[in-house]
Amino acid sequence: MKLFKKIAIGFLTALILILASGYIYFDQKFTPEKNYLTVKNESGNIPINWLGNEKNVLLLPIHFKGNQETYYLQFDTGSPYTMFYSNSIKGIREISSNSNRANTLFSIGKTEISSDQFKLFKTEKGDKNDSIKIIGTLGADILEDRKTLINFKENKVVLNVCKVPENVKSNYIDFKFKKRKIIIPGILKGEERKFLYDSGTSAFELLTYKEEWQKLKSKNSKVKIEKSRSWNNILTTYTANCNEKIGFKGIEIPVKEVTYVEGFSNAQFSLMKFSGMSGMLGNKIFLNNSIFIDCVHNKIGIN
Repeated sequence: MKLFKKIAIGFLTALILILASGYIYFDQKFTPEKNYLTVKNESGNIPINWLGNEKNVLLLPIHFKGNQETYYLQFDTGSPYTMFYSNSIKGIREISSNSNRANTLFSIGKTEISSDQFKLFKTEKGDKNDSIKIIGTLGADILEDRKTLINFKENKVVLNVCKVPENVKSNYIDFKFKKRKIIIPGILKGEERKFLYDSGTSAFELLTYKEEWQKLKSKNSKVKIEKSRSWNNILTTYTANCNEKIGFKGIEIPVKEVTYVEGFSNAQFSLMKFSGMSGMLGNKIFLNNSIFIDCVHNKIGIN
C-alpha cells in the first residue's frame, strides 16, 4: 500500500511538472516582443481595398513622405507584429533595412507610424508590374493600448480613435487581448465559447477543428476543398454549409459556412487548444457589421 502511494505521488508530481513545463513553454513561445511602434494622430476614414473576388485579403493604403506612390499593407490582427516583406521593399528609398529589421516612417490616413525595429519577413521576389504593391503586414501591435474601428458595412477602418462612437457602447462586451490575440466570447449552440478574431483569414467565416466542423456543418452539405497559402505554409481547406448563429451582446450573427484546415503547424493548433478557443473568426462573417476594438479598456462592440 505504501509502495502504491509512493508511485501515485511520484506520478502526480511528474504530471504537475510536465503541465507546468508545458505552460511555461507555450507562455514564452507565444509572448510577443515589446511593442516597437510609435503612433501619432487619429487616422480618419481609411478605405478598405479588397484583393480577390471573394474578398480574400484586407488591404490598407499607406504613403511615405515625399513619395507619390501608394503602397498597401495587409491588415492582419492574427499577426502580433507590423512587418515588411523583404523583397517587396527593395527600391523604396524611404525604408532602410538590414538582414532582419527595417527603419521607416509611413502614414495611413492621418496616422503616422514609425519605428527602427520593424521586422522583415523573407519573401520570394515579387512581380514589379503588380498594380497593387503589397509590401507588408499591419499587425495587432497597431491595436495595443488604442481604439480601432473596422466598419465592413461602410468599407472603412479608423485607427487610433480618439472618441468612442455612441452606438458602440450599448453593445460593449469584455474581451481578452492576450499576447496580442483578440479572443471574443460568444454563444454557439447554447454554449459560451471563445473565438479568435483574425482579420488575416478574410475569406472564411468560422475556422475550427475537424471534430467541431463535423458537428456544425449541415447534414448532406457538399464540401468545397481548396488549396491556399498562409505565409510559407500550403493549407488545404474544407468548407461546408452551416445553419448556426453566434450570439454576442445585443446581436446574433449567422454562420453560413464552417471550415477546417489541414496544414497548420502543431504549434498553431496547440496555441488555440491551449487557450481554450473553439475556433477562429475571419472577416467574412462580419461583412454586414462593424467592430469597435477598445484595447485601452479591453472592450469590443459589434454592431
